[in-house]
Amino acid sequence: MGVQSAPDLPRWAGITEPMTVLTNVVLAAIAFVLTVRLGYRASAEGLKAAGALAGGFMATAFAAVLGATAHGTDPLVDPALRQRLWRGALHAAGLIGVATVMSVAFFAARGPVRTAILAFAGLKLLWFTVAIARRPEFRIAAADYGGALAILLVGALYAWVRWSEPGATWLIGGVLVTLVGSLGQARRVGLHRHFNHNDLFHVVQMVALYLFYRGGALLVDR
Repeated sequence: MGVQSAPDLPRWAGITEPMTVLTNVVLAAIAFVLTVRLGYRASAEGLKAAGALAGGFMATAFAAVLGATAHGTDPLVDPALRQRLWRGALHAAGLIGVATVMSVAFFAARGPVRTAILAFAGLKLLWFTVAIARRPEFRIAAADYGGALAILLVGALYAWVRWSEPGATWLIGGVLVTLVGSLGQARRVGLHRHFNHNDLFHVVQMVALYLFYRGGALLVDR
């Protein structure tokens, strides 16, 4: 979610950045549906890895809703509200990273190693909360989530080789799709002035969420 100068922000019906708002809302709706589906299965079968991923989907939905509201708020009318919403979206992004790391602890580790990964997830969240409170910048959230995805990739590869984990290939696919989307966003690749790099990233992330969901539905706790 990039930052543009206020006069250059596209507008429609009084809403700034309407396409970014729309793609965020659709992303939030998809994440919420996947939260319910995966969360129900995790609860019914007592699957902690799937439950952690479901928590990540819920945090994604929350972050997307806050992001949609922030992008739709005119910075010239209420800059303070836009900033508060933006901070909330960044904090929610930190919860996505923690949930991702926690899922790895349950499907790729056990015993002391699992405990160490969970402790790391907690410390990671603490660091992220302090960092965002001091500097509410997207690059910090992107770095934090990128680190969580790297851990997920390593864990999925390990589970795939060690136990032939059926959900691992879906998770690996989700990480790779997210990487492609993130590179496009970083390079500000867009399709049109009214469908910019943020909008395209949201669409790519919808695909990644589906891959993560398919992987989470197949995961087995160790």
